Amino acid sequence: MKNSLLNKPAFRYIFEIIVIVFSVTLSFYIQDLLNDREKIELKNKGLEGVLIELEKDNKFYGFTDFYNKQRINCIDSLFNLSYEFKPKYISGMWSHYEMAGNKRFFDALISTGAIEYIISNQLKSELSDYYNLEYMKLKTTSLADNLCFNRFSDRLTDFKMDSIKWNEKKLTLHHFNPNDIKQIRNDTKLKSTALEWSMYMNMEIGYANDAKKRIHLIKKLINQELNN
Repeated sequence: MKNSLLNKPAFRYIFEIIVIVFSVTLSFYIQDLLNDREKIELKNKGLEGVLIELEKDNKFYGFTDFYNKQRINCIDSLFNLSYEFKPKYISGMWSHYEMAGNKRFFDALISTGAIEYIISNQLKSELSDYYNLEYMKLKTTSLADNLCFNRFSDRLTDFKMDSIKWNEKKLTLHHFNPNDIKQIRNDTKLKSTALEWSMYMNMEIGYANDAKKRIHLIKKLINQELNN
């Protein structure tokens, strides 16, 4: 009787369907596991790359701090008439700040969907805030920095420059006509632009320090994620 049941076409048909459904389901399950494993590997490689880029950012922010403090000192010295004029006062400030972003690996985490495989919600939140909030603040002040640079340059070119030389430290020095130096140091438009400029420089210093603190936390969270 058992053999007769197994030999019935309807039973064989149902059995074959069950086998096919099981096989397809198992295949999808295995493929999902492989996809998850691939995304986890992409996540880990992406986070390792983010660590490298964060270190580049960290060094850049350290330079930003030094560079802007130097420019601010030059601005203060240029318009402080109690100081004897030196060409480095103008040359040291007459430059601008460019925000250099490193986010190729973070963008890859987003585009591949691997960021969703990060276990730590805090890490995902900190990464998002860093690359969106911190970068946005620094790029905004970088733009303001460049605008002030252009305004200052437009005004400064009204005065006569005698030569451009390089000192022993390979620093560019702009030598203005001595008769124009006093006018430059007393020019209200130049001074107003320079003071506004230094305000943005101070903002850049503060934002860079905020970014460095967030980097410290993110690096700690990434290492925890990779060691899980």
